[in-house]
Amino acid sequence: MKKIVTTLIVAGLLLVGLRADAQIKPTEAGLEKYKWKKRPLLLFAPSEDSPAYIRQKEMVKADAQAIEERDMVVIELVGPDKVYIGGTLQRRQRGEALRKRFRVSPDSFAVLLIGKDGTEKSRNTAPVALEEIFGRIDQMPMRRQEMRGNDN
Repeated sequence: MKKIVTTLIVAGLLLVGLRADAQIKPTEAGLEKYKWKKRPLLLFAPSEDSPAYIRQKEMVKADAQAIEERDMVVIELVGPDKVYIGGTLQRRQRGEALRKRFRVSPDSFAVLLIGKDGTEKSRNTAPVALEEIFGRIDQMPMRRQEMRGNDN
């Protein structure tokens, strides 16, 4: 009886662990298609009229060319269910998986930079100057290689 109980406990723990991993995989969160191709800049906002969100969007719009030069894609997650990619509302995509993966609640503002390798590179809970984000990107080995390649 003790062996059966121990086996059930271990199986339950494994199942919980597998389930937790499955909830945060990039493929389920929708970022896998960008891996090794783009640097996602995730803007999380509680609503369209959030002052922090409006300010960050203004900065993004002002630096659109520099964003493109750095192979970035801007993904906006607004409220509990709106997702914009490159400014276009995604009708069939919801932000729940990304919110869960990066632990950002629907009532919070956050700006996250994700590297081409799929890992989080920076997180801000207030609007951040894109020069700061660009500086971080430009220090990355992959970006340095890209810049050297563009000089040829």
